[in-house]
Order: sequence, then structure tokens, then C-alpha cells
Amino acid sequence: MIYVHSLGRAARYFPERTALAASGTRSTFRELHARVGRIAAALTKHGFKAGDRLALLLPNEPDYIQLVYACAWLGVTAVPLNTRLSVKEIDGIFSDANPRGLIRHSSLPVPTAQVSWQLVLDQEPLDVQSDSIPDPIYDPHAILALIYTSGTTGRPKGVEIRHANILENVYHTNFWFPLGEGAVHLHAAPIFHIADFPFMFAAPAFGTCQVTIPMFSPERFCETVQRERVTHTVLVPTMINMLTQSPELQKYDLTTLRHLGYGGSPMAPELVHRTRQVLPKVKLVQVYGLSEAGFLTGLKDDEHTEDKLTSCGRPCMGIDVRVVDPTGKEVETGQTGELVARGA
Repeated sequence: MIYVHSLGRAARYFPERTALAASGTRSTFRELHARVGRIAAALTKHGFKAGDRLALLLPNEPDYIQLVYACAWLGVTAVPLNTRLSVKEIDGIFSDANPRGLIRHSSLPVPTAQVSWQLVLDQEPLDVQSDSIPDPIYDPHAILALIYTSGTTGRPKGVEIRHANILENVYHTNFWFPLGEGAVHLHAAPIFHIADFPFMFAAPAFGTCQVTIPMFSPERFCETVQRERVTHTVLVPTMINMLTQSPELQKYDLTTLRHLGYGGSPMAPELVHRTRQVLPKVKLVQVYGLSEAGFLTGLKDDEHTEDKLTSCGRPCMGIDVRVVDPTGKEVETGQTGELVARGA
């Protein structure tokens, strides 16, 4: 269902606009839509059907995005794997998720857990020559992805993200971080993380081009922003700290960058101030959420006042957030409690 409202929509309304750019190659929304259909057909030939799980162990690259779209097309559940995990940790996720197949990159760890089908994409590309392409599914309750938490307080947990969940995230994204026709979003944060994952679907829904870099560094980030005229991106505070302290920053033209989203961990007020100094024309938005819940709250650019810099902002429309005591009673402002959330 989410495919129809994202890349399917873009192929209809913005067919000749650039959809995806990386490594010197570009494709329009029309071309990307056609290629994703062929990838979906190729996965079907390998026996994948709605409800099956396909693990993805890949760096940020166009192939990754195309495969997630093909999963959305078929109703196959994508299982994006953290590329920083050890073999033992990946094997643990495989034991829990029980994916039918794995598509991986040769530069990343090789799981020892067995799957019925595996493809090393940079060594053996999918055969996408097919004239028999299935229709995209339209089921809001279908599971789009099984995203594993970081395991901060225990073992990583697999979170079922449904098509309807991501569509709500698209709405929330457009409120906090408005995209638009002709904008360019850079996937600098890992695609496997819930902070960046929804932007794969939000970008095409509004006619926005996507650009990828396989791994973040200040130089690679700046080169890409300058070359591709990037307008939007999402970073974690550690990346922003590296970026704002880079001695090479002034060498690059970053004037096209208009929106910078950040989250994943708290950002110190001192770093907010430094970001304002280094990127004075960029609008900041702090986004808070969970793998289990998607986007919950946001602190908009004009709300970055001294008294709110340590706040995670206000709830998204359609989300109700409260802080409660052990009995479930809402606490007074300034008191400590447990965060609970409900909504779309």
C-alpha cells in the first residue's frame, strides 16, 4: 500500500524528475518505478511472496532503496540489518526473524546462520530482465519492515512496521521537515535506522530526489551536498559535531542545504549554537521517536530558543504523549516519570 502512495505516486505525477542519484548515475521516477517492478518480478521468480522476510545487509546505496521498494511492492517484509553488528549479533537476529533470504554486500560481515536463499549483490546482481511484473499490493496492515532496536537495555527486539505506520510517518515528516518537488534529500544517516528509513517513502511522495553516500565523513558529506545541491538531510549529533569541527568545511558551497533534521541522541546546546554559526541559513528540526513508534515529537527551527534547547518538542499531529507515574497517573510539569505514547 505504501508503494502506491510514494514511488507509485511520483511515477504518475513527477515522471521525468530525477528520483535517485549516486555514483554518477541518475534515474527518473519513471525509470525507477520500472526498475523496481522488474526487481519485484525477479524476487517473485526466486519464490518470494507476501509475508516472506528478506534480510538486507547493505551500505547506503541505490540498490538498497530499490530493494526496499520491491519488498513494499510485493508485500515482502524487509529486515534491514545494522551494518555495524558482529556476526554473532546478526546470527542472533536471524534466529529471531527467520528470514527466507538474505541480500548482502561482500564488504560486510558474513552471517553463519543458514537461509534458504542468499545473494551477494556486488558480485552477482539480480537478473531483472522480466516482462511479467505483478501488481503492487494494497494492504495497509501488511508488514513493511522488521526493524531491530539497538538492544540498549537487553537483546535487540524486532519491531513490526506496517505500511500504514510509514504512511503516517510520511505525513509527520511533511509537517516537521517539508519536502517538495525539486528538493534533494541526502541519506547520510544509516538507512537501516528508523530515523532515516521513512524518508525513502516520504521523498518520492513529494517529488524529492534522493542521494546516498555509503558511509558518513565530513568531507564526503560536503562534497555530496555541493555536487548534488542537497537541500535536506538527517544526521545524528555525533555527525553534526564532526561536521561543524571539520577544518575543511569552508572549502565547500553548502548554501543549498535548507533543512537539517537531527535525533537519535540528545544534542548539547553548545553544539546547537555552533551549528547555527557554521550553517546560519539552515533550518534545524529535532525529531524524537522510537523504533517501536516512529516519529513522536519535534522541535521546529523557530522553537530552538534558549529555554527549549534541551526539549524534544511537541507531539506530532495524531500522536498523544504523556509522562506518567508507576500507577499510570500523569505527573506534573517538571516531575520525572515514564513516557507513554499512543496514536497513528
